[in-house]
Amino acid sequence: MKESAFTGYSADIRIDLNVNGFVLNVAQLGPDFLTVRDVVEHPPSEAEIVMSVDGNVRRWKVYLPEGISAAKTRTKIA
Repeated sequence: MKESAFTGYSADIRIDLNVNGFVLNVAQLGPDFLTVRDVVEHPPSEAEIVMSVDGNVRRWKVYLPEGISAAKTRTKIA
């Protein structure tokens, strides 16, 4: 049997959206959009994305020009 070079390592990644005191778990993040795991309604506002990869945290401000809508899968960010 041939041995595999695969080490089995998988990074621990967590992405959250902090908006007006709420912390929403992000399911997908793109260059100009995100999707949140929980269905919520929120008007346009400033927010912060918090991304942790293996405990290394990065934060950056975004704007939600159309807010968050339960009727849409993707939320635009700027």
